[in-house]
Amino acid sequence: MATTKNKKAKNAKNAEGQDQLHDEGYKAILSNVANFLHLLKKYFVASWTADVSAADITRVEKSYITKEYRRVDSDLIYKLRKGDTDVYFYVLLELQSKVDYTMPFRLLRYMVELQNDIFKNTPKKVRQRKDFRLPAIVPIVLYDGNSPWTAVRSFKEYTKNSDIFGNNIIDFEYPVLDLNRMADSEILPVGKLLDAVFSLAKMRFEKKLSPKRVTAWLAEQAPYLSKDDISELANWMTLALKAPPEINKLFEDTLKKGDLVTMKTGFELWADEYRGACVLEGKREEALEIANAMKAAGMDVDIIAKLTKLTVDEIILL
Repeated sequence: MATTKNKKAKNAKNAEGQDQLHDEGYKAILSNVANFLHLLKKYFVASWTADVSAADITRVEKSYITKEYRRVDSDLIYKLRKGDTDVYFYVLLELQSKVDYTMPFRLLRYMVELQNDIFKNTPKKVRQRKDFRLPAIVPIVLYDGNSPWTAVRSFKEYTKNSDIFGNNIIDFEYPVLDLNRMADSEILPVGKLLDAVFSLAKMRFEKKLSPKRVTAWLAEQAPYLSKDDISELANWMTLALKAPPEINKLFEDTLKKGDLVTMKTGFELWADEYRGACVLEGKREEALEIANAMKAAGMDVDIIAKLTKLTVDEIILL
């Protein structure tokens, strides 16, 4: 009995550790100001973020996650200086597999804790002035669960009979980046490291994180990334996605190629990687799949035939 109990405890500890590593992977990426700024400008579109620069943003080294959620949640806080006022972005990394329908109340608690901290640390003479105002707090939720986000997105909707009380009750809305359900067109082609993270996370959710798929992805996207980005991306995959060794090796190989990656198109690299494995081994079906993708991308039929060793007629009939 004792052995079983210890085994269960060990498994629970491992599961918790994996959740924490997943959290830490995303948090490490978004702790970089450049990545957070990219999040604002590309994925959180608002007119007042258009002219924001990295010099306007500083990270607040504090967390307001309450005790009961520390095991499963992670948060990031950034302060933006906008003219003569401050704006706080409260980013909650909701990396659980299920939707939490209490999210409006949880966010309220975290935001009130942050406002309370700001209020207490403002000199008493300043906060008692007639013109004193608390800074705005903008909540953002990043979610990568298995099911679509279906929790209400405003506090008013979370309040019973809210329609009776009009503007006399608390209200705020929060945007959700439902990472696994973003369209590829919203993410690709990658412009920054954060796009690459979102794209690969989505591939994992769709069960497409195989050596073949990652090789094709790297062939197309690596030219947009620096060596440092690819290295950081490999670290993130190990930490957050628990990527197998063979996938990590693909990143290492890409780093070794250096500038050679940009000398061929993505589809040519893809063909180079799989021509031997797919065609010479007689895997005709995969060769046809590659040819079809090349054709859809507008490549010349003769070039496709040369790269895949298929006949022109076979390619035309695809």
